[in-house]
Amino acid sequence: MKPLKYIILVCLISILGTSCENDGFYYQDEPRVRLVGPEIWTLKTDSLEFSFVVYPEDVTSYQMDVEAYIMGTVAEHDRILKLTVDASKTTATENQYTVPTTVTIPAGSDKTVFPVILKRDASLANKTVRLYIKVDRSDDFETGVNEENHLLLKWNDQLAQPKNWETELKTYFGTYSDEKYRFMLNNAGGISEFSTETMSWAQLTNYKIVFTNLLDEYNAAHPEAPYSFNFND
Repeated sequence: MKPLKYIILVCLISILGTSCENDGFYYQDEPRVRLVGPEIWTLKTDSLEFSFVVYPEDVTSYQMDVEAYIMGTVAEHDRILKLTVDASKTTATENQYTVPTTVTIPAGSDKTVFPVILKRDASLANKTVRLYIKVDRSDDFETGVNEENHLLLKWNDQLAQPKNWETELKTYFGTYSDEKYRFMLNNAGGISEFSTETMSWAQLTNYKIVFTNLLDEYNAAHPEAPYSFNFND
């Protein structure tokens, strides 16, 4: 008679082996897709927030490059991803955005990038609109996991706190306020966003010094109406 420990070990190996085979079969036969928005706007969430307020008035649209990753193995032929707009979760009108209905994931690749165009109009000065894009079933792909088979885009023409302020920018520029952020944008020489992903410690520190000096100059020249914020709090 086989020892009990031996029997248990054989059973565990058998179960684990079957589980691995099933996992491989699942991803091989049912490839899926997940959507990832630009990290500076989404910070690895399913929601993207954007404001036109930091751009000149002649900027009437902005392209967001969304990445579509496959879940499973790559194929030796092109595959088609279908996208749809969920009207029940969308408040933007059709003339405020452009979204492709199909996207091709090239042969031999595990991802592709497609553009979503956000458009600017006068109504955005008073409200934020939403666009909910989701993956639809196609001949090539299932929809993907619930947390990543969609992307919510929200935009307006109003000043808004950047998502990375508390996690990145507060270290350099202190407590957020609309007045402070607008001052930064007006004196950044065309820079429309600040991020540790695209800027070095030295660059961000230099911006803090520049903004602090400009703020001191302004307050000295306007003692009757100085700015109330600073870059050290």
